[in-house]
Amino acid sequence: MSLIVKRPVILKNIVTETFKKQLIEELSAAIKQIDMHLEQMEFQMRRTISELEKSDPRRARVAREEMMLERQRQEQIKHNLQKKLEEVSKLEIGSEFITGTYDAPVKIEVGDNIRQKLSQAEIIVKDGIVVGIRE
Repeated sequence: MSLIVKRPVILKNIVTETFKKQLIEELSAAIKQIDMHLEQMEFQMRRTISELEKSDPRRARVAREEMMLERQRQEQIKHNLQKKLEEVSKLEIGSEFITGTYDAPVKIEVGDNIRQKLSQAEIIVKDGIVVGIRE
């Protein structure tokens, strides 16, 4: 008798100039996208609040609070991305950087060492190519 269960697999990238540049570009693009979204929100917020204040001041206040909460949430996301960008810019070439965790199926049978079977595995990638697997 056997079972198939999931175990965590960590994906690590070896930092190269190419990897670092790509990650910096992705983070910078995400920050720019949030900035554009915040600008759109600001414009929409002014227009919506202005219209609501004429018809229903109470709804205008509620809408303003909701929009401010969303703005704060977006600002927090932007702040987190900026911190990540700073962290990435300090990465040393040749170091390992965790880019994700995935669940992978593993077959467990009677008599197996459960710790070995369920221990975390790692996939090591360099510039998009798998260069190692650690168990």
